[in-house]
Amino acid sequence: MQSGVDFTDGIQQEKVLESETGQFFGDSSYKKILDTLSTAVLVARPIYGEESDGTIADFSVEYTNAAFESLTQSYIHTGDLLSSFQKLLSHSFDWQAVADECVKSSSGVERSYYSNLLKCWVRIVFTGIEKEFITVTVSNISRDKENEIQLRNQNLRLATLTDELSKSQTELKTKFSNMQSLNEQLQYTAFHDSLTKLHNRAAFNESLQKAAKSQEKLDDKFGIFLLNLDNIKNVNDSLGHIAGDEVIRSAADILRHLETETDTAFRFGGDEFILLCTHMNSREEMQEKADLLLSRFRENGISISAGAALYPDDSSSSADMFKFADMAKADVKKNGKNNVAFFQQVMQEKFIQKMNIESKLSKAMADNLFQLYFQPQFDIATGTLRGFEALIRWHDDDLGWISPDKFIPLAEESRLVIPLGDWVLETAIGTIRKWEKEYNFEGIVSVNVSPIQFKKENFIDELIKKINRHGIDVHHLEIEITEGILIDSIDETVAKLRELRDMGIGISLDDFGTGYSSLRYLQVLPLTTLKIDRSFISNIAQKDGVEADITESIVNLVSKMGLDTIAEGVETDDQLNILKKFNCHNVQGFLKGKPMPADMCSRMLSGDKSAILTIQNPTPESL
Repeated sequence: MQSGVDFTDGIQQEKVLESETGQFFGDSSYKKILDTLSTAVLVARPIYGEESDGTIADFSVEYTNAAFESLTQSYIHTGDLLSSFQKLLSHSFDWQAVADECVKSSSGVERSYYSNLLKCWVRIVFTGIEKEFITVTVSNISRDKENEIQLRNQNLRLATLTDELSKSQTELKTKFSNMQSLNEQLQYTAFHDSLTKLHNRAAFNESLQKAAKSQEKLDDKFGIFLLNLDNIKNVNDSLGHIAGDEVIRSAADILRHLETETDTAFRFGGDEFILLCTHMNSREEMQEKADLLLSRFRENGISISAGAALYPDDSSSSADMFKFADMAKADVKKNGKNNVAFFQQVMQEKFIQKMNIESKLSKAMADNLFQLYFQPQFDIATGTLRGFEALIRWHDDDLGWISPDKFIPLAEESRLVIPLGDWVLETAIGTIRKWEKEYNFEGIVSVNVSPIQFKKENFIDELIKKINRHGIDVHHLEIEITEGILIDSIDETVAKLRELRDMGIGISLDDFGTGYSSLRYLQVLPLTTLKIDRSFISNIAQKDGVEADITESIVNLVSKMGLDTIAEGVETDDQLNILKKFNCHNVQGFLKGKPMPADMCSRMLSGDKSAILTIQNPTPESL
């Protein structure tokens, strides 16, 4: 069934009434036309009641076209009453009432509903014609209804999509705002230190490149201060890392107050900071900033070691600036800390020399290029041999004789001092055994032990293995330590030393008087010997010096404690005579004997007089 066209207006204009025959159309051609239409059309005449008040009792069907008969499956025929089939078509509305309204008002009424009989949506149009007829057209509007429903659903979906789009736009704006905020946070995090809120290392690298480019354009100078907080490890160890962090924050606040439009502070990492100073005119201006920097930290009770480098005076390479400032800072640390030093060319030369030594150190270990020398120690009162101190020596084909003062610190930094120290102990103990067997040696050989080597958990076990392997008398062995061995874990160190002392091994404290807590250490350490540092001995003969008084006091103190004493660095008869007057027990130095190889010591132990004379004439390799 298909939707049709309403021809009611044509019927109304061209109707032909033939009351006698009951024909609605007569010979009109409109009946033919209506029969060919696909729109279902019904024409009915009102039947008035017996009363004369114009009440319509029913309607009589006067005409149905072919489409109507097909639509209603021939349930309705000409002459039927409207009341007899209206319920068959629909219960959705009262056909009779609608038809009455149409006749009385000569107007049209439209209704749409779903017909269970026809199984489709239909539109019913009632039209009154001059109170004499009504026409009813029935159209199948299922497709229109489907389109309407589809359109309504589309509109609903569109409204939903519009709402979702609006929500999405709102969410997108929120997300975009959040992303902007997050990007700002990430940008801040990427270039700032979380603890101090100063700019970080990444920001410094970027700023350094900008400063270099700016210098090329403006032809001015820029400089950097690289500074470390002194003794921050002591704060962390004694008061905890929270206290250490507070010191770091305080240092950052000082630097933050020093910042200007041209000066920027950075935390480079740990307890290391940088102050980058741009657009400067001279080194003097840099020196003024250095004085201010040091002054502010000292005012706040914070000790720093800082190095400074100026671009392009010190180097035309920005990459060298940090390296040169670091060299200057290292020089400050070496010379007592709490100061600022400017880079000097000699620092680079020392650095290159250090790098050369470092590069050769491992190979020297592998190639067994180290030698062990022995410097004799003598009893001052009797002149008899007390023993020897074992001293490591290194000769390089390119660098010549390299002082232990230069390569031992490097060995400690790289921890090569552990295998190096093991070799020294092994060689010294083996030499003791050789002298015991060949010369009935009854003296003492003192061996220096690095704090790093001593702190090894198995140090004592390894030492016992060496002693047992060579079978020496342990009373001929003395372990020589410095105060540096007590920086960490004093109780554990003292316990280790007591274990050695209980075995019969001597314990000697070297460089006494140069540290801050020497007298306290004398009370807790199980010492047998104390060595008086050469810095006291060198000026002991001066009349207006205090070294003689200090040395005499040290000798008196430790002698009362029952300790043996050795003065090192004795080079003149005057020094020897003063020490003899102070009742110092032993002496070690060039006056009595230089460091020498083991074979020379063997000649001396054998009684070779020429060897005894030779050891009193120093050569470069023995220094």
